[in-house]
Amino acid sequence: MAPTVATPATGAVASPAVSDVGKAARSVGLGLPSLPSLPGLAFHGQPRVASFCKRLARNVVGMAAAGEPAAPLADNAELTEFINALKQEWDRVEDKYAVTTLAVAATLGMWSAGGVVSAIDRLPVVPGLMEVVGIGYSGYFAYKNLIFKPDRKAFFAKVRNIYEDIISG
Repeated sequence: MAPTVATPATGAVASPAVSDVGKAARSVGLGLPSLPSLPGLAFHGQPRVASFCKRLARNVVGMAAAGEPAAPLADNAELTEFINALKQEWDRVEDKYAVTTLAVAATLGMWSAGGVVSAIDRLPVVPGLMEVVGIGYSGYFAYKNLIFKPDRKAFFAKVRNIYEDIISG
């Protein structure tokens, strides 16, 4: 009978013949003797560690062989044009304090509105009731403004007038 050895990581008892089979299975394709097992790692984790180390070494060798640094994100022509246009628009703004305050207020308002909506959504009856109210108002709006031709023309004229007021002033 072969002597038994306890593995340090798992505490399991295995015969030397079983552990030799595992070593032979790991070095089958290379024709080289296998390295001794790392202390503290179970047998099933070692191939993953070895494959990770091999991939890491390949990446390092590939980066060293390339010899040129990775292209920065700013090389994208569209992104560069967008950033330049944004800088020009920001330079044309006279009251930067007001624009920044408005942007922060809008962000906080949207964030708080999202919190209110999610709180309402957690209530048991209210989401269904709000859905019914939304469907009802959509039907009412379509009936009053979109179904009949004279109402539709009046609605689109009103939208055009509001649009012109916003654009002109």
